[in-house]
Amino acid sequence: MRVFGIICIVLGSLSFLGALIGGHSVFGPVFWLALGIALVIIANQKKDNNRRMDKQTTINGINHSASNIPTLPNSDNHKKQNVVGNVPTAVKTNIPVPMTTKQKEAAICLISYFGGYNDDIETNLETNQIVYSLSYQASIYFEIQNFPEMLPGAMQRNSDPDKMIDTVMTIVDRQYKEFLLLSCYDLAKMSGKAEAYDLLYNIANEMGYNRDRFNSLIKQYSRN
Repeated sequence: MRVFGIICIVLGSLSFLGALIGGHSVFGPVFWLALGIALVIIANQKKDNNRRMDKQTTINGINHSASNIPTLPNSDNHKKQNVVGNVPTAVKTNIPVPMTTKQKEAAICLISYFGGYNDDIETNLETNQIVYSLSYQASIYFEIQNFPEMLPGAMQRNSDPDKMIDTVMTIVDRQYKEFLLLSCYDLAKMSGKAEAYDLLYNIANEMGYNRDRFNSLIKQYSRN
């Protein structure tokens, strides 16, 4: 899984550069980047979980369940610290309009898609874990079961970015939409790339949040 993920990242990176140089759409390359990142993250997480479980077995003679939520390392990088500190709280609320499985998968894939805009996702452990934490918290909020196992299949089913975004547009509930947009905003902000911001503002606009309304939402979210 990890090897295939690295291959996807390499191919996606090369395609991304080629698309930028040639002035073509970067949707396809970014998808392969996101898929590769997801596979590498899952492989690393499983390896870490197995290592922790083996360690617990050696010490206590008992198998304990390893936490799926990674501990984010300390860093002097204020931009990333702010992202971690402002992660939307994944708490259950009484949401009147439930999401379908298709909508949940598309939402998670959109978050992974924006994670692909961070160039150091593969080489920087902190960036890797921040992207995973945002995706994992979203899976809790959206009540997705077996998140690590479902992600590769979900990415494959949402390989067409236009169809993925069309599915996201069918999400009705305000809380779900705002949680998704703010999670993607964290990753766009962390990447610092103009194309990531442009795509997010276009998606927000289509979901009923024009630039002024979306900026107000971001300011309100930043104060909390």
